[in-house]
Amino acid sequence: MNLSLIVTDAGPLVTLAVAESLDTLLLPQLPVIIPDMVRFEVTRHVDKPGAKALLDWIRRHTGKEVRVDSTETFEEFVLLSRMDPSARIRNRGEQAAAEILSRELAQGHTSALLLFEDSDIRKTSFLVRLPDQVLVLSTSAFLLGLQKAGLIPNAQAILARAVPIRGSAIHERVATQTGEGPDIRDNWVTHVKPS
Repeated sequence: MNLSLIVTDAGPLVTLAVAESLDTLLLPQLPVIIPDMVRFEVTRHVDKPGAKALLDWIRRHTGKEVRVDSTETFEEFVLLSRMDPSARIRNRGEQAAAEILSRELAQGHTSALLLFEDSDIRKTSFLVRLPDQVLVLSTSAFLLGLQKAGLIPNAQAILARAVPIRGSAIHERVATQTGEGPDIRDNWVTHVKPS
């Protein structure tokens, strides 16, 4: 499994934004894709923790290392919310991430890293929606991988900065992968193949 891109859900973006560490997403030197639905989830209330920092970060890096991709999931949500302003966002970020992963892998990427920060990562129903060749990491597992590779000095220090806002659950290290092939969860950084 040679990782060739990063797709992120909302949780890791908020955690890294409040920890002032969004640039850690750039350290593997892979394209970072944020689904439009995820950007909406994180930034729709600009006064929420991490929202403004994420918007600024996206502006600084769009067109270079970061892009926000359109999804049918978000288009559908926009239409539904026009008809019913109380339309729920729940699970739409993960649906949008799965949509982007499927599209990118179909277009030639060999495998991808999905950053996710939720207990759903362990649920079979979530993993079934993901295409093969996806490594799913919590923010903690991602940062620990960067530390192990010598790309950051202290993963726990970054997480500690986010705990007052995000809670101690962000320390939970979760990693799983879809499809067949060798288990790369603990040494994922060595499988990064920048394009």
